[in-house]
Amino acid sequence: MLKKNIFNLTSKPLLLFLVFFLYSFLMGLIFLEYIIPNVSSLHMQNSTQTPDSTYFNQVAINLAEKINQNGWVNWELYPSEGASGASSFLAVFYVFFGENPAFAVFFNAFFHSVSGILVYFISLKTLSDNHFNKYIALISCTLFIFSPSAMTWVGQIHKESCLSAGIFLALFATINFFSSAESRTVFVKYLLFAFISLILIASMKPYFLQILSVILLTILLFQFCRILPVSLFKVCALSIFLFSSIFLFTQINIYGNSSWLSGERYLSSDLPENFSWKETKYIPQILDRKLNALASTRASLISFGVATNAKSMIDVDSKPSSAIELITYIPRAFQVSFLAPFPEKWFQTQSLVNFTSSLEMLIFYAAFIGLFFLIFKKNHYIHLLCFCFAFIPLIIYGISSPNIGTLYRIRYPYEMILLLLGLSGWGSMLTRIKFTKRFF
Repeated sequence: MLKKNIFNLTSKPLLLFLVFFLYSFLMGLIFLEYIIPNVSSLHMQNSTQTPDSTYFNQVAINLAEKINQNGWVNWELYPSEGASGASSFLAVFYVFFGENPAFAVFFNAFFHSVSGILVYFISLKTLSDNHFNKYIALISCTLFIFSPSAMTWVGQIHKESCLSAGIFLALFATINFFSSAESRTVFVKYLLFAFISLILIASMKPYFLQILSVILLTILLFQFCRILPVSLFKVCALSIFLFSSIFLFTQINIYGNSSWLSGERYLSSDLPENFSWKETKYIPQILDRKLNALASTRASLISFGVATNAKSMIDVDSKPSSAIELITYIPRAFQVSFLAPFPEKWFQTQSLVNFTSSLEMLIFYAAFIGLFFLIFKKNHYIHLLCFCFAFIPLIIYGISSPNIGTLYRIRYPYEMILLLLGLSGWGSMLTRIKFTKRFF
């Protein structure tokens, strides 16, 4: 009976979405009203919200007041430095219904649930030839939705839920460029999904369009090297997706004219006295500038974290000051962004945050073992596409962010991509074991 109910649920994505949405919304409200205000390590002093959420809420309030006083001509998608769609869309609700952060929970729960459904479909793609595909896909999306740490941003005013939906939609569209029938209908359908993903990403973190462009360019290079399947359909679809991402970013950058929109905010701000970037002559200037932006961001955040005695700082002595130094730091950056907090830090204290993160990391580590089993899967290009969408952002965030707490939040969708791949590897191994038993 349980097996039948599970298949009935997974065969109706709308029903699965409703289950995810109801859970996310109710748990988000519980976190907003009860958990975050009562856990000192989660909320800001003299506030019931996290520091970021407090700032975004104030921006939304100010924007709503401007709209009430001078009309909708004052509405902006990027109303203040660091604040984007999370505040600007919330301000619309504040204009009509008054100030209530619970509107953000509804917004976040919706996109968190959309991401969960996308994780389910992506998992099915990675497990298309597996006997346990629906079970493992359901486990993947359930872990994504029900993870307690996710509720700390679903239950607050944050960008992560909408951004994650955009990232998973971009991955889903890219996978279908490779795996679907090459027809005009499919071409238009998944290009539309790709364009929607760009809108979602741009409305929250415009600078991520640059990271997405690097991902798509890497995939195209893999095609030209014959590592990935090549056809006119696939190359055209990916090229349109890539150039649309670049075009949208340049237009936003021209419109906004702000260093935070491009991710280069720390290039022109007060950098630590002991940090200076050394240009590398044989590296193109545009690339050297982007690497400078990453290193400057890291140096500034280290300086700020040390000055404010921020918790969970890591590698504070590592401040790459040239392209070569930064490149040599990449393996360590990936290790931190992928696996921190490390096992020796698990269950060290009795705090709710430490216990929750330790338990989640234990589950992640167990799932990641399955990544080794993917070695036995030959020519499965979908896994490589997923790796591109996970590895590149993890490396970039591992370089730029020296705080494990911040990394834990912003790496969530990429960590989940690797988790579903790990579960896919476990599924392949279970299928192999089942086949071997039948053979003998």
